[in-house]
Amino acid sequence: MSWLIVGGVLAGAAVVAFVVVVVREVLRHGTEEPALVAVWLVGTAAVLGLASWGLMLLPPVNDAVLGDKPRDLRDFARVCEDDHEGEPFPRAAPYEPSTGPHPWVVIEDGWDSYSSTDKQTKEPKPEEEPDPGTVQLVVCREQAGAVMDTEITCSYSPSGVGEVTQSVTFSQGVYTVAVVEARTGDLVRRGTVKGDSDVECFRFTAEGETGPFYTVPLRDAYVDLLAD
Repeated sequence: MSWLIVGGVLAGAAVVAFVVVVVREVLRHGTEEPALVAVWLVGTAAVLGLASWGLMLLPPVNDAVLGDKPRDLRDFARVCEDDHEGEPFPRAAPYEPSTGPHPWVVIEDGWDSYSSTDKQTKEPKPEEEPDPGTVQLVVCREQAGAVMDTEITCSYSPSGVGEVTQSVTFSQGVYTVAVVEARTGDLVRRGTVKGDSDVECFRFTAEGETGPFYTVPLRDAYVDLLAD
């Protein structure tokens, strides 16, 4: 925000300085030089216009006037707040069901965990992730329980050695998913995905921890959901 303040101060200072010059010239010449006064008034309007245009180039000012624009995939986490009733992005890419592709991002625990241009069949490299400005759909995930008969219990020693005094449970997770439009926040569909079926004990766990811990969905689970 510091550069926004600096930009605003500089633009404001330029406008004030120009207005001071205009007032001084008007007081000096009065109405005897109407052409000069007109020139100064036009100049003032031009300076004000340029200052406003310059401020609009600053992203925060642009967002405040025209609405937010996502600049990082992590920004979409706010859409999933309050049970996917969070704030959408007015300048995100519009979602049109009849035309594709539909770039998407998955938000898990406030972070962008998976994303796709909707043409990728495997996990994209960081440089191949969709541009935030192209994302149309945001996938919001919520933990909903566990798959029956997948629970295992693992025993631990708080110090890592010696007597076992701690038991922790692990299961295959089940998650509810809400797919919403990035631009409007409107619900596109709901679904359910399962976590990784490979349920294993953690190598280490925090002292006093009992769980339960749930496996999380792999990327393919979301790809299949969105392909439907």
